[in-house]
Amino acid sequence: MILRANSRLRGQIGAEGVELLEHGVGAVERILPHVEVLPWREASMWAKPGAVWASRRRTQLRMTVSVGNRARGRSVTAFVQRRGVFTGQNADRRILDLREQDICRRIALRVSAVLTLEQGCVRAASSQAIRASFDELVVAEHIEQHHGLSLSLPELFSALHKLAEQTYENRALTFGCILDHAARSVAPVVFPRDFLDTKKYRALSDGFRTAYYLSGLGQLIDFVDLDRFDDRELSGKHFYPAWAEPMARASRDRKCGVALSRQGDLLVFDEGTLRFTYRNGHWQYWNHSHLVRLLRDRARAQNVAPSFLGYLIGEIYRSALDISFRRSGGLFVILRNTANLHMIVRPGDAINERGRSPADAAFDSAVGGKAVARSVIVELASLDGAVVLNNSAAILAYGAVLRPRKLGRVRGSEGSRTKAAIGASFYGLAVKVSSDGDITVYHRGKEFIRM
Repeated sequence: MILRANSRLRGQIGAEGVELLEHGVGAVERILPHVEVLPWREASMWAKPGAVWASRRRTQLRMTVSVGNRARGRSVTAFVQRRGVFTGQNADRRILDLREQDICRRIALRVSAVLTLEQGCVRAASSQAIRASFDELVVAEHIEQHHGLSLSLPELFSALHKLAEQTYENRALTFGCILDHAARSVAPVVFPRDFLDTKKYRALSDGFRTAYYLSGLGQLIDFVDLDRFDDRELSGKHFYPAWAEPMARASRDRKCGVALSRQGDLLVFDEGTLRFTYRNGHWQYWNHSHLVRLLRDRARAQNVAPSFLGYLIGEIYRSALDISFRRSGGLFVILRNTANLHMIVRPGDAINERGRSPADAAFDSAVGGKAVARSVIVELASLDGAVVLNNSAAILAYGAVLRPRKLGRVRGSEGSRTKAAIGASFYGLAVKVSSDGDITVYHRGKEFIRM
């Protein structure tokens, strides 16, 4: 609860205003799941809304949301910082980037604008409309400004949401476009309104082989083969689902790639990396480098050797991305001590165990005892059960039923994969990918981070 029960501000804005305030400031952790917001405090005076650096090293932001005018208004403030287990050796990882600062600033300004307009007369209908579009407008404004676009991204996103509900020849529609602020055209027609009202243009692009190439104004420049549009290889610093590599390549040089997947997800790419996603009703900014560092810190704490650390966490993270956007689900466990393997894996499910079938034994010899590639891990994760690895990235079990001796606290409504992940996390780092795409990391029986 942001405001106290006897808060003066609560009395000013009413129940609907409080709901809008809480929903609005909650966008910080919805859009930026790798940060945490420290408790909000109500000030007795009005203050300028925004998000400013609270430390010289930029490890914290001070967010301010104001209500009313300078003469009679009030404000609430909170500090924002990155999640993680930090020590003196990795304190630099707490530094927030300029994009995170801009997103927080836009959230604060939008909440303040809404509450200023609606103060004292917030209606349920307007509240619901504002809540439904709040996060999307923040994300759209940020992308427009970052890429210098004049094209209305809220209009494009709205058109793609409608497209996600349609089919062509009994198949869900997919779509892709590349937005380039530097491109120029004299074409009088613009995306999306002059094209997506026509069925043939809705079904023409698939977003992973072909895409519309548009100017920053939304004018059509070309219709391109993504493999030929930019065939330069990407490095290990780029993160994206494997199927979206052509779109990721095309998004370099200050371009912005937007794709609609067959599952109805929206993916936004820039500089060769997946940057924003919309799925399951909410938007997220992906700070991959920090998320990977969080996983590395947790893995380092369970004595993963430095020589394997980067490879192991990189492959698990990228595999989790692939599975997430395939919506196939999966579970990985990086076991802290191989002596505990049979404390989590059902008898007969471990590699090279007695009683395995001839086919299992042959396959065990092929994949067991060595580090395997991302594509292989993804396929193994598609089997029912979990993939268990040791601290050297070697596979100890695949398609394994987990029966951890420690279960931890789980709700009766939790699925079997979640229960297995929570129990297994007492014995090592557990990374669960749900069938709806969420990636959740568990450590010692508790949720560490959800993406």
